[in-house]
Amino acid sequence: MDFTMFYGMSHNPFDKTAPKVVETIDFKEMNVRLKYLTNVLGIGLITGRPGAGKTVILREYAQRLNPNQYRVSYLPLSTVSVSDFYNQLAVSLGIEPAFRKSAKFRQIQERISELHDVEHITPVFILDEAQYLSGLIYNELVLLTNFGMDAENKCLIILAGLPQLTQLLQRPQFEAFRQRITIKYQVVGMEYADSQQYVKEKFSSAGVLDDIITDEALKNMFTNSGGSIRRLDQMITKSLIIGAQQEKRLIDNEVVYQANAEVALG
Repeated sequence: MDFTMFYGMSHNPFDKTAPKVVETIDFKEMNVRLKYLTNVLGIGLITGRPGAGKTVILREYAQRLNPNQYRVSYLPLSTVSVSDFYNQLAVSLGIEPAFRKSAKFRQIQERISELHDVEHITPVFILDEAQYLSGLIYNELVLLTNFGMDAENKCLIILAGLPQLTQLLQRPQFEAFRQRITIKYQVVGMEYADSQQYVKEKFSSAGVLDDIITDEALKNMFTNSGGSIRRLDQMITKSLIIGAQQEKRLIDNEVVYQANAEVALG
């Protein structure tokens, strides 16, 4: 049985592709900082536990930027070499990477300057999973963002990663990089009160105004999710699937227990 049809939903609002983004406390706090970073340019550092919602917030932020003024490059980097890193940056800027590292560096800096100074377009680089980046790459970012003898900012770089990224950057060898960080924010995830509003707005976006989940069941879901939005979405989706199969109009703790067991196995 199609659970969306059973519960009268136009779509599954808890799927990661769902268009509705709920403005949680993290969403609002992080966007204040990102708005400031957009105005002054430079480097931003965003950290958070897996599933806390940082990537969703960054995606929404990027989509709101005027494409006539900003060129966004999303780079889900992992363990790449400096040369590979430069290749990805060059390709994201629409240029064919040179063979030598020094030539790639000049290409990228010149293209950033051309976009910013001539075309009046600000390059925005979002580097995800940044905790896996080589320490050498952080040193290269210091050099890449040095314009006009370090007097100008011509691009915007956002590093997103797990909380250990902040710990990594506390090491002495990253002092120069730390000094260039304009904004920092750690996404903490939701409190229970946030989750209630989150679920209500999500259901409403799918055309459902009546309660489908009991208060106790939602508390159970929230506890099991550990504040992770991604895990809460998974648990609600699984609960709705099980609930529809059992023809339950109201999701209770019994359904949540089954859903939690299945999500844990996944």
